Amino acid sequence: MMRKCGGCDHTDLQSLFSLGDIPPVNAFLLPSEVKNEIGYPLELFFCKECTLIQLGDCVPPEKLFSNYLHLSSASESNIQHLKEVADWVAERDSKKLQDKKVLEIGSNDGTLLSFLKNHTANVVGMDPAQNLAAEAKKRGVRTYTDFFLQESAAKLVKTEGQFDWIVALNVVPHTPQFISLLKGARGALAPGGRMMIEGAYVVETILNGQFDTIYHEHVYNFSIHSLNYAMKRVGLQILDVEIIPTQGTSFRVLLARDDDPEQASGNLKKLLGEEKQKGMTDVKTLAKAAEKIKAFPDQLKAKLKELRKKSASPIIGLGAPARGVVILNYCKLNTDDLQYIIDDTVLKQGRLTPGVHIPVAGWDHAPIQPGQVFLLLSWNYRKEMIKKLNQRQIQGTLLIPFPHLEEVKIG
Repeated sequence: MMRKCGGCDHTDLQSLFSLGDIPPVNAFLLPSEVKNEIGYPLELFFCKECTLIQLGDCVPPEKLFSNYLHLSSASESNIQHLKEVADWVAERDSKKLQDKKVLEIGSNDGTLLSFLKNHTANVVGMDPAQNLAAEAKKRGVRTYTDFFLQESAAKLVKTEGQFDWIVALNVVPHTPQFISLLKGARGALAPGGRMMIEGAYVVETILNGQFDTIYHEHVYNFSIHSLNYAMKRVGLQILDVEIIPTQGTSFRVLLARDDDPEQASGNLKKLLGEEKQKGMTDVKTLAKAAEKIKAFPDQLKAKLKELRKKSASPIIGLGAPARGVVILNYCKLNTDDLQYIIDDTVLKQGRLTPGVHIPVAGWDHAPIQPGQVFLLLSWNYRKEMIKKLNQRQIQGTLLIPFPHLEEVKIG
């Protein structure tokens, strides 16, 4: 139980809503493992002191990340995003990146660092997943297998020295001790260095009723207000921030040490003002978003029931990402609703989705009939999925849950 704010240590947290007890969303199961599956509460709390939104209960990170089945390279859209990130870092550097040292926190299978190697040979990653470190090694990426916190960061600096660039994509929100992570990054960042982080942007997700970014790995849901508060606490400063479409809308924040002379761009002040205007700092606004979330399961089930009556074959799920597993569990969908789920990640195929135990398979699992209905669980990769369906000349209907419930004809 973590009923203290992870950003400011405030103890007067207000409950927003609960999604119930759900198993870790990336813990895909073999049939023999179902009997040992454990669910954990998913309840969100709001801190009135620093406006951070966080889970009330935290699953030990070693249970979530030591053998991780989410691969950076599993999606073509994500690969393209990581290429763009590498180019962004290179363009942002005032001097040639080839002379700079780059660290990625949460480096996964080394995909991003393999792209950054086109700009500099001095790259290193840190990730707690042993299985992913092995994948990174195949790409020629040196990886330390550990959680990046203040202590492990200090050890890394003793071995590698400080870094000119630190990149952390969807890592800060996933780290229960994120203040320790940021303090470690402050110590590992060389004078004049830069750090870039990305994560799901709470204003465009939860505030709009998109609850599928709430899962055990994703301990925190940041606004720019809550990020700005945390950075000041650890000796970092926000230089620039932009909102990007990745993962259903994310923030991208450029950071420097607090002793760096560069001044923040106007984007920081602008976004802080927009958040306040939208009510992001007011718990009453968040309570209204909770009502949207509570209404969603009945809306989705009604639409699935309607489409099932029109289809000659059972509905199939498309994609088995973490966000999709959240949707399945919160809406209590199972094999009565979806026959199976198609996912490109080989590590997930032949296993069952956490909690609701729907089989995961590849595209060639079974012939797909004309008029097939799909529930797009990887809705943030909508364009990529529609392209795949068209390439396979599949005709039917695609039900897309977010950003709003939408029915799309394909073929």
